[in-house]
Amino acid sequence: MWRTIWLVGAVACVPENNLRGEERPVSVPNPLELAERVTTDRFIQTPPTVVDVLFVIDDSCSMIDEQDQLAANFPSFFKWFEGSGVDYHVGVTSTDMDNPWKSGRLVSAANGRWIDPDTPNAEAVFTDMALLGINGTGNEAGIGAAYAALELHADGVNAGFLRDSGGLQVIVISDEEDHSGTMPISRGEFVEYLWGLSATKDAVGFSSIVTPPGVFGMNGETPGENYLFVTEQVGGQVFDIRSQDWSRLLDDLGMEALGLKREFFLSQLPVDGSLEVWLMEGEVVFVMEEGEDWTYDAVRNSVTFVHRIPEPYAEVELTYTVLAAQ
Repeated sequence: MWRTIWLVGAVACVPENNLRGEERPVSVPNPLELAERVTTDRFIQTPPTVVDVLFVIDDSCSMIDEQDQLAANFPSFFKWFEGSGVDYHVGVTSTDMDNPWKSGRLVSAANGRWIDPDTPNAEAVFTDMALLGINGTGNEAGIGAAYAALELHADGVNAGFLRDSGGLQVIVISDEEDHSGTMPISRGEFVEYLWGLSATKDAVGFSSIVTPPGVFGMNGETPGENYLFVTEQVGGQVFDIRSQDWSRLLDDLGMEALGLKREFFLSQLPVDGSLEVWLMEGEVVFVMEEGEDWTYDAVRNSVTFVHRIPEPYAEVELTYTVLAAQ
């Protein structure tokens, strides 16, 4: 009996998971190496079927040359729309929010407030709209005027211009800063308003033809900082209003207004330095160089082409290593 009890006690002193009483081996960490995940976002440059374009033009006393440049070079813009099959509206309003007969109302010409595919002599009609004169207020308020045109007059004098089913491009042309303040909307609220007009980021754009930062002209020109803020947030193009080449300027704007994108959004966050950009136009493949051909915006998580907009039906590929901590 004593022997049996002693044997049971000996067994009881051995750990349950090591019945033979042998020393347990020391474990050594051996984590598996995780392979870096590389992905490619692909885009086809496909024009939309419906596009609305609003030009907001400064009509103060210093803007006669710029209005002439716009009208003279409008064919470079409009060529992208003629025969494109896109249902477009192109309208004009002024930056004058002091005059109640302006204040976001679309300019009327040839018995219409915008040009569309059925407008005869559309380029001449646009010229009549764009040459606003220089009797407008010096208290330019292009942001407020754009909001008034798109929203405050949407059920009134501008009814039918802005449609829910298409893209929207706003183009501001002014040699002075925006003075809208918060009336009728602040610049931040206007950005949120534009974002809310479409389910996708790239269907809405805001381009600025303005005086660059740091430039103060002899005729009272001031930097268009508020306009540039909206462009940076919403997306769009920026041009120096002092440019001598309005033909190229309007050519680029026409491509973008038609819905041909310059900016492409990544589906995931990339590892720094891993992003590669490829462009295929027809049978030609271009390897695009960072800085020279494109830039990456970490806040918007997007790639923007610098000097060119991919042509219709071109393919853009963004290849990158996916950042693991997402």
